Amino acid sequence: MRTMIEALKLCAPITFMTFAIFTRPSLVVNPGWMQISDMLLVAIATCGVTCAIFGRFVANRGSDVMWRAALALSSLVVMFHPDGNVSLAMAAIVLPATVYGVVRHRRIAPPKSEPQSQPAS
Repeated sequence: MRTMIEALKLCAPITFMTFAIFTRPSLVVNPGWMQISDMLLVAIATCGVTCAIFGRFVANRGSDVMWRAALALSSLVVMFHPDGNVSLAMAAIVLPATVYGVVRHRRIAPPKSEPQSQPAS
C-alpha cells in the first residue's frame, strides 16, 4: 500500500501534464515559438506541483500544508488557465516559489545519509 501511494505521488504531475494539451493545443498542433512558450509554462507548473507534493517549506505542519497547497493551486492555474497572460503572470510567481521551496526543503528535510557498512571482523 505504501509503495502504491508513493507511485501515485510520482505519477500525479505527469498525469496533470497529459491534460494540459486541452488548454494548450500548441504543444502538439502548431510547431514554433508558441509551442516552446507553452512547454515552458507546463514545465514550470509540473515542477511546482512536484515541489508541492514532495517538498517542505517550513517545519510547522499547519503552515507547511498551507504553503504547499498555495503552490499546488498556483501551479495548476499556470497549467490549466486558458489565458496565456494569466498563466505567464502566475508562472512568474510559481517559478521563484518552487526554487525557494527546493532550497527550504534541503534545509528542513535533508536527504538521509548513506547507510554505513560494517567493517569485516
